[in-house]
Amino acid sequence: MIYPLAERLFGIIPPVITPLDEAGRFDRASGERLYRYHVDAGVHGLFLFGSSGEGPLLAQRTREEALETSVRVVAGRVPVLAGVLAAGTELAIAEARRAKELGADGLVVCPPFYFRVTQDELKQHFRAVRRAVDLPLLAYDIPATTKLKIELDTMLELACEGTLVGAKDSSGDAAGFRRLLVRRPQGFRLFTGSELLVDAVLLSGADGAVPGLANVAPELFVELYQHFTAGRAAEAIALQRRIVRLFDVFVAPDGTVRSGYAVGSMKAAMKLRGVIDCVRTCAPFEPVTAEQLGRVRAIMQETGVLR
Repeated sequence: MIYPLAERLFGIIPPVITPLDEAGRFDRASGERLYRYHVDAGVHGLFLFGSSGEGPLLAQRTREEALETSVRVVAGRVPVLAGVLAAGTELAIAEARRAKELGADGLVVCPPFYFRVTQDELKQHFRAVRRAVDLPLLAYDIPATTKLKIELDTMLELACEGTLVGAKDSSGDAAGFRRLLVRRPQGFRLFTGSELLVDAVLLSGADGAVPGLANVAPELFVELYQHFTAGRAAEAIALQRRIVRLFDVFVAPDGTVRSGYAVGSMKAAMKLRGVIDCVRTCAPFEPVTAEQLGRVRAIMQETGVLR
């Protein structure tokens, strides 16, 4: 029996990195290992081309090669979601159509960015993408990059009318997320993008998490989710403490958390684990340094992720 996508959306869905070679092209061999690595770790889905996947920085050919490879390797075992991070509606529709052609199971669509739009314009954006492409949509609420918060009433309206089947919350608005959890319609899937709050949102009734740190150690997040679904809250909370320490791989020596440093650290971790061959990131992110690689290694060893 084939179930609707919403019923298959739960648990840990890593926003996977995009492995590149030294020339900045998609590294197919590393990609194949990467997608197998996640599925073998027991994740419940894959999300390509989010912030961790450097989505807005990727060339179209890279996006297409990565999505085609992931769909082939996963072979239907878990859903593959494609990020649609575009500044305008027509651009988003074009990306969404190509993602469907390449076999994506669903789309994660962010609000338009660069120009400030109203909530009514935002609603029309999501509705237009949904009308144009017959794939389920999840909203990507990430105002730090789009400069636009998807307001509670907007999310509820789009959820109740069926335009959206779920949302990834990377807003940092814990109170707003809790209100959405309480008021969402039945079947609407909600995920946090915060590595540090997975135990808390699961306890509050969220369906899962889409944490970038799951690139570094998917097994920890899968185990945490399994503890919660089995009613072992104390064990899950204890594991969350370990994850909080592992989060320090994202923290630069000056104490800041920067997008380029975080993406480089994820790729450093994947190389240390033997999953990818190269730590190349997209420009304008700074290259991964030997110091950063050593710092990531030390934290992974301390937390038992790397031996």
